[in-house]
Amino acid sequence: MKAHAPALTRLAVALALSLATPLVAARGVPVGFEDLVAGQTEQLDVRLFGRTAGLSPVRVTLESVQLEDPARVLEALDLSPEAQAALLPALSEQLPRNSHLACRYGGGSAGCGYLDPPEDPNTVRALYDEGEGAVRLFVARQWISAEQAADRFHQVSSNAENAFLHQQTVNFSGGRGYQALTAQGAGALGVLQRGHIAVDWNFNSQQYRGGQRRHDFQFDNAYYRHDLGQQHYLQAGRMDRRNLSSPQGGTFSFSLLPMDRFAGLRVGTTQAYVDAEAAVQALPLTVLLARDARVDAFDGERLLQTFYLQAGINQLDTRRFPFGSYSVTLRIYEDGVLVRSEEAPFDKGGDWTNSSVQWFLQGGRRNERRSDRFDGEMAAMAGLRLPLGRATAITAGVADLGGVSYGELRVDLRHAFATQDIRATFSGLQGSDGSTGQQHQVSYRRRASWNLYQQRMRGKACQFEDDARDRLGCADSLSASMALPLAGGSAYVAYTRRQTWSRGRLLGGDIDDPLAGLDPLLPPWEQRYSREPSLTRTWQASYNRVQRWQEFSISARVGVWQQQSHSSLRDGRDRGIFLNLSLTRLQRGDRGTSQRRYSLDVRQPQHARPEINYSAGQTLRQDVEAQYREATVDLRGNNSDRYSAALSAQLQNSIGHTGGTVAHYQQRGRAEMAYSATHSSGLALGRHGFYWGGGLGAEAGLAVQVDDTDDLELTGVAAELQVGGLRRQRLALGERRLLPLPAYQSHRAEVQDASALNSDAAIRVTGVGGSRPVFLSPGRLVQMPVPIEVTYTFIGNARDIAGLPLGGARILNAPVPGTGSNGGFVADFPRRERTLYLLQEDRLLQCPLQVRERRSVVMLVGTVQCEPLGVAQLPAEIRQQARVTRLLQEQALLAATPQTASAGGTP
Repeated sequence: MKAHAPALTRLAVALALSLATPLVAARGVPVGFEDLVAGQTEQLDVRLFGRTAGLSPVRVTLESVQLEDPARVLEALDLSPEAQAALLPALSEQLPRNSHLACRYGGGSAGCGYLDPPEDPNTVRALYDEGEGAVRLFVARQWISAEQAADRFHQVSSNAENAFLHQQTVNFSGGRGYQALTAQGAGALGVLQRGHIAVDWNFNSQQYRGGQRRHDFQFDNAYYRHDLGQQHYLQAGRMDRRNLSSPQGGTFSFSLLPMDRFAGLRVGTTQAYVDAEAAVQALPLTVLLARDARVDAFDGERLLQTFYLQAGINQLDTRRFPFGSYSVTLRIYEDGVLVRSEEAPFDKGGDWTNSSVQWFLQGGRRNERRSDRFDGEMAAMAGLRLPLGRATAITAGVADLGGVSYGELRVDLRHAFATQDIRATFSGLQGSDGSTGQQHQVSYRRRASWNLYQQRMRGKACQFEDDARDRLGCADSLSASMALPLAGGSAYVAYTRRQTWSRGRLLGGDIDDPLAGLDPLLPPWEQRYSREPSLTRTWQASYNRVQRWQEFSISARVGVWQQQSHSSLRDGRDRGIFLNLSLTRLQRGDRGTSQRRYSLDVRQPQHARPEINYSAGQTLRQDVEAQYREATVDLRGNNSDRYSAALSAQLQNSIGHTGGTVAHYQQRGRAEMAYSATHSSGLALGRHGFYWGGGLGAEAGLAVQVDDTDDLELTGVAAELQVGGLRRQRLALGERRLLPLPAYQSHRAEVQDASALNSDAAIRVTGVGGSRPVFLSPGRLVQMPVPIEVTYTFIGNARDIAGLPLGGARILNAPVPGTGSNGGFVADFPRRERTLYLLQEDRLLQCPLQVRERRSVVMLVGTVQCEPLGVAQLPAEIRQQARVTRLLQEQALLAATPQTASAGGTP
């Protein structure tokens, strides 16, 4: 944060006054700094032994703090009526600051941040922590003896209010012959103190060449949730399984149990309020690409995200994916054409190392996303998670679907050493209908990273039931990867194998025989079919090294690949070697950054001529005022007369996050067009009106309101707000914005100055210093006003009509220092002044202020010519100030009143 000259001057004087308070009282306060001694009101977080009363107005001076609404603070701290009655008189008085005992630099050290509670039950002690913008209160032990010490549970911010919040996301992807559109929304409405109504909806529309367009709209979740304290919850309505693998429902990462969604009741333990030791983690998704491609990630029919990736081993960014354990379908497009689809398991949950026992029970009627003959049947499910120390956890789950039972057992292991980390998951499922499933995953990280995943599914689909109850499928999957730092670069090796079975031909003799395919031991209406396997194996190895030099970055990658496919329809093998060289230059300028890329990619497939690809691209990025902009152009071609051009753009501002890409692919005899777009935003409706904003996760949020100014000519950025891991938000004067926040997560919000250098005035944020903790449940909104102070700085030289300097003149516009002996002045005004009013001895003068040059936030007016002025011509808002009235009376320019005469004194 850059401090402006007036702020530095005021800070220096404040420090001097704090070191010499007795002298200040004896000699008076310099003109313009009276508020530092008299104090100013700030919005501070009032705390008492782990409790918080939220933001409250507090009068802060150099020596003391005084609560302006102590009764509300005592009530918000949830003290007993006896304690409130005993403490209210003391809390209404000025309390010593004790700021010297606060912890410095935001860190804790022995003895800081604490005062011994007083023995007198009617006494209150305070500690003002400027770094955190908080006032800590200390009262007699008898008022807090029954309170528990700070525990591992978060408390919802006390100044949060119930509101309706909604997050909407639209993903669109298409090309010649296919289109996919997904619109998703998640809303939360706060009810009472511990409840909320949650609604998740999605709309899917897909069309492929030669087929009809399919539309689907449904509510995934529509339930009421009530938190029973901080460890248990109750939900009623329609809900899916995602909450079971999130902080709201616990750490039940069931990936094999078949029930997905139901309508009924759920009760269990929650990890929502636990102060987790580890952040929410998502299972990485890896895709192997032989060529540059676009990858669309789907959850069933829902388009989650679109990625544009280079050839090689790519790890997808899954931070935007929803919570839960589910299968993700990756559709891979090369040159705008769908070449294959892959299934990958995905798990996004909370901190599974938590040492508490977790359980849940749920029951109702089955209500799957895809309607089938099992919809509406009675269903029940239960789960139990037992931690065995900090390194092991056992999770068991059972489900009964229409009289058919399933059971899943899962073992999680984790051991973290000083330099290595081992994680393993083993799970198995058994159904009373003969369905079985296994899933294992092992990862080891030290200097190298090793990952192994194996899955085996044998559901009713192996008996060719297209509409099976278990939804397990009939497939085997195996994937393994290794990453190793080597010779200043990185080596990668990865292997995947997937085998599925589908219905083949009828078993029997001659196909023309009507009895063919009938087993003599089976009833005459049952036919037997063969299983037709489909096997795909892919492996890839590469070495990559990046060398940076000033603005340039040179990357080289060499590798080999092989992909084999075997099925009843086709057998094929694709293998070869590749070499990639790229040069990148990043340039930073006043208006943003520019990145240019040049790349050469050579591939030698087996039994084919070499494929040489070349590309050039440029990206422009700007972070201007309150928005982030990015535009990218990519041009590609190869030696097979295949060319492509892509244009993409991204915009992040107060309206939301928007991005889009258009690509054109050209080759001999065919042209393809592909496009994708995404938009995400959030809204909130609370007691103070409507708010709109960008970002992800709008279950809760901050409603920010920046003060406006009467000066219509003053515009631009007024403040910067940093919340958690979000990109720093730049807020304009008078702006109202919603900052969406994920619920049940701890955040810290910090506001600081951010006035632009080309602004007419220095804009300073007042009264909200320090970092504020924020913890919200769904459907909760915290109002965050951002008060500002505007300072206009004029520098010039005052002269009378005769051209003589007006030395020693008093400035009447504001309590600022007067002119120097040569008539020079540096004046800070709280508003834009058009005229400077001076009092030199008994002469009253006016001087027009015409800005000749602007430097940063300083306006240079040069030499100003001042003309005599009558007292009656002095503007009333200036003449009626007590300070100005006293100065005029001293020079006999204004008759003294009895009140003024008795006051006496001069500033």
